[in-house]
Amino acid sequence: MRKNKFISLLLFVVLCLAMFLTGCDLGSRLENNTPRPPSGGTGDPTDPDDPDNPDPTVPDTHYTVTVYFDNKPFDPGDSDITVVWRSNVGVTRKLLNAQGKADAGVLDGDYNVYLEGLPDTYTYNPNGYKTPDDKGNRQTQILLTKVQEPSKGDGSNIYGDLGCYQTRYEGTYRAELKNENQVLFYEFTPRDAGVYAIESWVNVYDDEIFPKIDVYEGTSANKWFVRTLTGGGAALDGGFTKNFRWEIAVDLSEIGNSFTFGVRAESKSREYPAYVDFNIKRIGNYTSDYADIRPQAAKQAKEKAKEPEEGQTFVFADLGKKVFDAGKFKKSPVTGRYHLYDAELYADNKGYGPELLCAIRKPIESYTVVPSLYEANNIGPNGANYLMLYNTWIEEEQKFATFDYTNFIRVDYYRVCNSDGVCYVTDELITFLQKFAMNHSLYTDGVGAGDGTPEANGYTANQDSLWLFACGIYQ
Repeated sequence: MRKNKFISLLLFVVLCLAMFLTGCDLGSRLENNTPRPPSGGTGDPTDPDDPDNPDPTVPDTHYTVTVYFDNKPFDPGDSDITVVWRSNVGVTRKLLNAQGKADAGVLDGDYNVYLEGLPDTYTYNPNGYKTPDDKGNRQTQILLTKVQEPSKGDGSNIYGDLGCYQTRYEGTYRAELKNENQVLFYEFTPRDAGVYAIESWVNVYDDEIFPKIDVYEGTSANKWFVRTLTGGGAALDGGFTKNFRWEIAVDLSEIGNSFTFGVRAESKSREYPAYVDFNIKRIGNYTSDYADIRPQAAKQAKEKAKEPEEGQTFVFADLGKKVFDAGKFKKSPVTGRYHLYDAELYADNKGYGPELLCAIRKPIESYTVVPSLYEANNIGPNGANYLMLYNTWIEEEQKFATFDYTNFIRVDYYRVCNSDGVCYVTDELITFLQKFAMNHSLYTDGVGAGDGTPEANGYTANQDSLWLFACGIYQ
């Protein structure tokens, strides 16, 4: 009897416990597999601003884009904005929906991502988005901003009181160029010390506009042209569009000074107006490059150049035409050296002709500012060392430094020259020659070319061929 009462009591307790747990929705808790958000997340899987919780309705394998403006998903409204995924094998286009999103589905490989049909009042960096990113994420977020307006001016002159655009704030500005010869002038007056970058944001995939920036020095009352920059920003190999990038180092004593530059553009189709968006941004703290001198040592100067054969003469790389073209020279997989390349003329050697050499001790025909690269360490009455390349920006360190190539040229590469004063061209030598040409403004695209430079002497070269000024072959 006692045993039956105990069993009845036990059954009653179990039944009550089951009813209690059901009322607490224990079954729902067990079935809810949504993980708790990591620290810093909102925990809302529908919140587009929560990076820890991407939209769970979209599979991770899909390539998606969300466009933001003012920290919110961008509603295109009546505008038909297309998101473009471009790779080496194909292009996929999808319209942006009212939630600021586009889904390309499952794609394969790496893609560059940009927009088409964006209203004129907005801007962004069309060359700055790739997917998957370095973490394998296929969900790209594109950030829009408004086009910044200069505080005053009309861009017609380099002097502020005569029309120069005033840009006192960081942001993205837009230059409207009505023809190839028009230049719009800007003054940037930084409010804080640091390193600033002025970089054009022209779409390299459209490949229609070639932006250029003219750099000036001096005071607000007396300015002079220094050089034209036509590279340093985003570009595609062999493309027409090459974005400029100019870095400015501002120390405490220079706060309030104005830095003047002119923006112009070349249209491949010759259709104008052409539009150049350019961004002004503080990218790092100022550190004087004069205090950070980095001697450069050669690693590839290993093989002494052969002596010329009887009857051979040294001819510079323009081959007598005063046009330097890097496309005419290739590195041979057999010799590991650069050669003049012509598939028909040198067909018996798979297109590879005479070896390319660099004039180290030999005078340079196109560049008469220096007696030779070897003697470029002592130029002019003040003994300027042209082998010291100042204001060299180091992207990974976000600072300027001075690269000292003195021993690089006068010791390392001089040692492997033949009796004619020339050596084999290497990759690191090409890097030096390209930096040298840009640092000393060998080409200014027709704007105030310096005496003795290749441009002043009638030579031309595209941006990828500047380094050839000191190179040649034996014929």
